[in-house]
Amino acid sequence: MTNQPIAGFDVSKRFSDMCILGPDNKVFARMRVHHNVSDFRKACNLLKSAEKEFAMIPTIIMEATGHYHRLLFHFLKNAGYEVIVVNPIQTDSIKNISVRKVKNDKVDAYRIAILYRLKELKPTNMPVEAILDIRTLCRQYYDISDDCTAYINKLIAVMDELFPGFNDAFGSIASKTALEILSGYPTPEDILSAPKDKLVEIISKTGRKGLKWALDKYNKLIEIATEVKPLFIKHSSSSILVNTTITFIRTFQDHLKRIENEIHKVIADNPDYVGKAIELLDSIPGIDTITAAAILGEIGDFSAFKSPKQLVAFFGIDPSQKESGQSKSTDNKMSKRGSRILRRVLYTTAMANVREKRNKELFNPVLFEYYNQKLVSKPKKVALVAVMHKLVYVIFAVLRDQKPFVLKTPEEHKKLLVLKASQHQRKTA
Repeated sequence: MTNQPIAGFDVSKRFSDMCILGPDNKVFARMRVHHNVSDFRKACNLLKSAEKEFAMIPTIIMEATGHYHRLLFHFLKNAGYEVIVVNPIQTDSIKNISVRKVKNDKVDAYRIAILYRLKELKPTNMPVEAILDIRTLCRQYYDISDDCTAYINKLIAVMDELFPGFNDAFGSIASKTALEILSGYPTPEDILSAPKDKLVEIISKTGRKGLKWALDKYNKLIEIATEVKPLFIKHSSSSILVNTTITFIRTFQDHLKRIENEIHKVIADNPDYVGKAIELLDSIPGIDTITAAAILGEIGDFSAFKSPKQLVAFFGIDPSQKESGQSKSTDNKMSKRGSRILRRVLYTTAMANVREKRNKELFNPVLFEYYNQKLVSKPKKVALVAVMHKLVYVIFAVLRDQKPFVLKTPEEHKKLLVLKASQHQRKTA
């Protein structure tokens, strides 16, 4: 328990409710703080009054509410106050603190302050600004990525009618080479009538894999165009539709690249906490820099998690429980609380860990075997969720121990646990 005055802020879109508690947990002051400079200054004056009354600087605690808390957070930090940002899931733990069912912003601000008092949440040592930047950038990255995917699918749908089989020549219709060819030669007729030297030059220049590769791609393209030419159905809108869709895809790709560069810049500017954590997460198979940044941005202060089970629950992949009296449900699905981005990147990481690389090597032989063992008695989705659970435990261990991932078989893990147990017994003997 702390004897400091506590200021709880319940943050919403246009205003926040502030409740200042004295050391005796009695309400010292309340205020509705509209998100403008005038009200921010009035809130600071109330905080200074509390500081003068109790001879201690108030500690401020607020929920992480999308991006709405950031203006207030920065203003109070610049004013010299310690500001602690907590996950809304944590503050929900005391929503039934009173007998009556009451839900309003004033009560929520009081509950947030009481939560700090009861739980004694410790201030974080992480670079909060950098973490918030990474979180915002990664969320924007995945939003734009979804938009880009939608337009890629539109382009595929158009080309299935305009130029069936085109995608077989390049593997990805959204590749730089494929888009460059399509922007100038969107139909089989265009390809067959185009000068060979011109097409080979475009393929060679954009693909950057040499003349032989470019000639192979050209021959494949001509083969497909010749084969599908009798099926070609020309519409007056075809060319403009293709080029408009390509323009959107290229715009999205440019924005994604700019966001990637900015994420790398934030990491480089914060090597001690952010850079180290990204490096550790990046050592796990199936996780790249952007995925690692997304995980770190959503998790925030890792020290808040005391066990892997807490992190599993934060990812929202823990089973929901339905119990009432002697009735227990056996059809318990994932709780899906917390960040959808975390579940998204965890799913793609799990998929990578149960697949083979192009050279037939395995990303993670241990999880690959574990997944296939689960498939013997479980549906694919259930087996994949089990792999996701394992990965969260790996993420927890890597961040807890501050050591890069090292692949170990179950037998090696058992030997390590036995060794640690024996060492512990020797120390306590």
